Amino acid sequence: MTTSLKVFYLFCTCAAIIIIPYIGAWIHFDGHFPANYFQYPPLVAPEKAGFSLPVFVAVAIMFISLIVLYLFPSVYGFKKVTSVATPQINKVKLPAWFWAGLVMWGGTLFILWGKFSEPRWIILWADLPLFWGFALLVDGWVYVRNGGRSIISRSLQEFIGIGVASISGWLIFEYLNFFVDDNWIYPNGALIPDNQFTIYAVIGSAGLMPLAFEWYTLFLTFDRLKYRFDDGPKIKLSIGVINALLVFCFVLLFFIAFYPDLLFTLLWVVPLIILSAVLDRLKIWTPFELVKKGNWSPLLLFALAYFVQGFLLEFWNYFSAYHENGKIISETPAYWSYSVPYVNVYHVFEMPVLGLMGYLPFGIYCIIWWVVFAYMLNIPTQFADERHMHA
Repeated sequence: MTTSLKVFYLFCTCAAIIIIPYIGAWIHFDGHFPANYFQYPPLVAPEKAGFSLPVFVAVAIMFISLIVLYLFPSVYGFKKVTSVATPQINKVKLPAWFWAGLVMWGGTLFILWGKFSEPRWIILWADLPLFWGFALLVDGWVYVRNGGRSIISRSLQEFIGIGVASISGWLIFEYLNFFVDDNWIYPNGALIPDNQFTIYAVIGSAGLMPLAFEWYTLFLTFDRLKYRFDDGPKIKLSIGVINALLVFCFVLLFFIAFYPDLLFTLLWVVPLIILSAVLDRLKIWTPFELVKKGNWSPLLLFALAYFVQGFLLEFWNYFSAYHENGKIISETPAYWSYSVPYVNVYHVFEMPVLGLMGYLPFGIYCIIWWVVFAYMLNIPTQFADERHMHA
């Protein structure tokens, strides 16, 4: 199959992820969408299904099983890697971009947490210096631990490219959020006009995915993490199973607007499964190729990367506002909160505790989306095969 044909199939796949839920919703509402159905930013979420103990217990069991996987991988058949040759690491100083990132991130966080009302341009556009500043900071940390090698030092163009890819990669989730009746909302989004908020969302979302890659490359500098999941169960799905997963996920996307409460978790896993399945069929490398050989490290470390970063995002977000009598008082239009069915209890900051699990598949999605984006635009990337783990 030619490269051009593979790009065409990937484009059609991305288009299908966008179009299919819209068709399903159009049929469900008989062509007449409810008022504010596609309002952006969503300010108030519709009423959701109440707490369900069976659903909570089922999701909690899944979450606990994943925690056990990270803490005790031998329970799942992973063997301990005992002999790993560690190369000599050159001692280098923290690069200039580390200090620039520290000022950007630390200064913005100080203004947000201090609940200052000025300078307005920073408060209204806080996600830009916050996300990019922290990405620069972590990259500088990687640079030191890796003896002068990091994403930025090796390829500033790829660092920027991941940021560009992050925009479309994240906006897919903002779009799918409409069809589940807004799992997350921006209660202070009206602080700026809707068109300005949309521009903010587009530009600000560029900083989301670089954070996943920075944490991932940082994890690779710790041998106990880097090789922790190298020797595990070998899983190779047949073409029939992959095709069935693909069809099933598209069917779920079609019905997501019919049953938004029942299918509210789908937006975190369905795009990941669809894109991964299509890449596998097109024989384009993804970390799932290594799972066939028993190496789960890239998948599990990318998942862990956004679990850590997701916790930090919720932390930064929560303390940028006052919380009085159930009301959120903030000068930041991008402040977010959640409205989910069945499990909306025991919050970690704004996030229901079980919702933190959603960051795990999103971390894997980051590398999958970058592979798709880079392949479609013919962008050179160090993450296109397993060699990046040993570079």
